[in-house]
Amino acid sequence: MKSTLFFLTLLFFFNFLNAKQPKKNFVLDFDVVKKGTRTSPTLLLIGGIQGDEPGGFNATNIFLMHYKILTGNVWVVPVLNKHSMLYNHRGIYGDMNRKFDILKEDDPEYKIIQEIKTLITNPQVDAILHLHDGSGFYNPTYINNITNPDRWGACCIVDQNFLEESRFPELGKIADDMIIHINKHILKPEHKYHKRNTKTAKGDVEMEKALTYFAIKNKKTAIANEASKNLSLEERVYYHLLALEGLMHQLGIKFERNFNLTPNKLYYLINNTNLTLKIENLITLPLYGLRENINFFPLPQKDLYQLKSESKAHIVSFLKKDKQIVLKYGNKAMTKIHPEYIDFDYSIQNAQVKVDGITKEFAMGSIIDVKKSFEIIGSKEYRVNIIGYIIPNDKSLKPNETDISISLKDCISKFSIDKKGKIYRAEFYKGEKFSGMLLLRFP
Repeated sequence: MKSTLFFLTLLFFFNFLNAKQPKKNFVLDFDVVKKGTRTSPTLLLIGGIQGDEPGGFNATNIFLMHYKILTGNVWVVPVLNKHSMLYNHRGIYGDMNRKFDILKEDDPEYKIIQEIKTLITNPQVDAILHLHDGSGFYNPTYINNITNPDRWGACCIVDQNFLEESRFPELGKIADDMIIHINKHILKPEHKYHKRNTKTAKGDVEMEKALTYFAIKNKKTAIANEASKNLSLEERVYYHLLALEGLMHQLGIKFERNFNLTPNKLYYLINNTNLTLKIENLITLPLYGLRENINFFPLPQKDLYQLKSESKAHIVSFLKKDKQIVLKYGNKAMTKIHPEYIDFDYSIQNAQVKVDGITKEFAMGSIIDVKKSFEIIGSKEYRVNIIGYIIPNDKSLKPNETDISISLKDCISKFSIDKKGKIYRAEFYKGEKFSGMLLLRFP
């Protein structure tokens, strides 16, 4: 019995230590995207302090892609706790929103907390809106198990009603006006928003550790908006954006958006099948429709955090899991890449391709739409391997598949990168180095 207890204690201690170690190939950091003009005020918008609350970081992502600031500024942290987002975990190293009071320097997130504190206290920042997803529906009166004073969803949270020495001191009134704006557009009566004043300074020990109270102590107007976890993702994003728009109206920040704000429209914007990811300026992948696994995919021999990637979406990243690389869009896994690590060559910028009988020049990394057939025009310097096409009677391990007219029927569907069997890779090589990729997409 004693030996079993000792073993369990040792196992628990080992797991505890292991959980505190930063994950390999990942840097604990966040991005800041600034939108606006040179005029004040400046609102700091923060999403994703908890990695399992996708309403917040999807709202910041939609805002960055589809809103334009006409007067004033909005500085956006799309996802503060990127590492936990990738694991769909509230907090890999504990609750990050409880680290803004006293924090030991050996905490894995110490540096990132100091960085966000510096951003919050920046003299240009006048107000902070912190986006969360909370359970149920907050109501000061007990209605039922889902709607009652102990729930956190569907409310605007302030630490106090008035904040002296801040540019916008009427915290309580600002929250009230935000709620009026939200409730004008609620989808159902049970979604009704309320204000929740935590009166933190009067003894709420937990809230004293939170980001918004740190901002309050530094004379910054700070409000948290909680969308309900009982709602769909697009409905959460809908209420977050209503709260944001209500706050911007009050701060005097003028804006425009390029869509009608409805949950249905947000669903299509979140799941936009035109979204892509560019890797090292040599590869472009669509985010949607990919096979569950993509094998023998060329990647440079470098750590993931050093990998140069670019997307219109601000919540796209990679997660290394065992020998696989998981492509994540927020906390959704889009595909698992089984990499073939290889040196990259950056000497080729464009390639000539005959598409449906017309020869054009395409930038490396392009996705090319093909109706009937394509043909990669050969070059003496570069070898081309079209994954899924096999030259008849050619048993070469390193084929050069140029100057050959190829149609969909010539390609083996299981080698496509998409589930429908319509998109194929043309990989370019210079000697032993990978020089880039084109994707050929059939209808």
